Amino acid sequence: MVNGSKILPMSGIRVLDLTWHLAGPYGTRLLADYGADVIKIERPSEGDPSREMEPLFKDEQGPEKSLLYQYLNTNKRSITLNLKSREGKRIFLELSSHVDVVVENFSPDVMGRLGLDYGVLSSGNPGLVMTSISNFGSTGPYKNWQASELTTYAMGGAMINTGHPEKPPLYIGGHIPSFHVGTVSAAATAISILGAEKSGQGDHIDLGAFQIWMGAIDRRQSYLMSHQYTGDISTRPWPASALGTGIWQCIDGYFMTAVGVGLFPRMANMIGASDLLNDKNWSTAAARSDPERLDESIALIVPWMLERTKAEARDAAQEHGVYGGPINSFEDLLNDPHFQHREFFQEVDHPKMGPITYPSAPFKLHLDNSKGNEKIAAPLLGEHTEEVLKDFLGTSASEIKKLREGGVI
Repeated sequence: MVNGSKILPMSGIRVLDLTWHLAGPYGTRLLADYGADVIKIERPSEGDPSREMEPLFKDEQGPEKSLLYQYLNTNKRSITLNLKSREGKRIFLELSSHVDVVVENFSPDVMGRLGLDYGVLSSGNPGLVMTSISNFGSTGPYKNWQASELTTYAMGGAMINTGHPEKPPLYIGGHIPSFHVGTVSAAATAISILGAEKSGQGDHIDLGAFQIWMGAIDRRQSYLMSHQYTGDISTRPWPASALGTGIWQCIDGYFMTAVGVGLFPRMANMIGASDLLNDKNWSTAAARSDPERLDESIALIVPWMLERTKAEARDAAQEHGVYGGPINSFEDLLNDPHFQHREFFQEVDHPKMGPITYPSAPFKLHLDNSKGNEKIAAPLLGEHTEEVLKDFLGTSASEIKKLREGGVI
């Protein structure tokens, strides 16, 4: 037990978090969710740019109003530190000797120019794990290229399979690419921590979003393996393969199904059109692959869906083995009985916004070690600066005052 709470898997692991925006903060949030003491280092006065990103609490502007920032940074502590100043670098070096992990997502060579690269940090802490996240990695001809989520998702090969084959490829909505990169960074960091504990020797993890998307097993890598053995070149699927697949309007919203020619008989039974399966145009998978079947199926599915609620469509899909589910609103999810049973959403009291309901960690532990470990709201900018400097380095109140006056913190 630690402070009356059960020990989480990452308890005792200390992390200096230099990441900003989305991918890096999501990765370090996962570490924090499972017990790591994550100390987020932000620029004095400005902080992480995601503090200003929408959506904003009640549409109010301000550095403590970004709900995206709150989600990405729960369970962390925040200190401010000017790494461009000599004193700021000295403090960071000292802090790095007291932690297990440093995570950063600056452009390649930034840490080197600051005099804080892995060689320097590990000389004072041989067991240190350092995770560097960038667009293309720290080596290679692309290493200094500028990019965004859209760029690396496209270049990594995943986008070629998204959308209609006769139209331009489509981008995945939202920040899914960044969250995927953050998830990989958390997994890589945890694996390297385990290795460092066994060997006593740390490591420098060099992650590039381009490489991560290239290696995503659900996309490019599996198609390349198929090409190696069969010579087939992957393409986006034709509409006929989407038979019974789509987004359908219901009485109270929308319902999504993913069926295809092989499983369409299940949907035919579900919508009361089982007689179709006796027709030669529908009786085999080959016959159902005719593009004309797609339009005919839509004419049957649309009126069936329009007469039902999302819940009724969901129950029917479960009964007939059809892959489908309601397209939920946030209100639907908050009131979902499954999430309520698993206690997925947790209320956290934020000093500027009051009580807010947050999504909890993405997976449950069998031992349920999260009980007694209350979630901590994302920190205010520099909220824990004095606390960390005193606890880690023994910095006195007068020294902290001088650092603040000098713009170091």
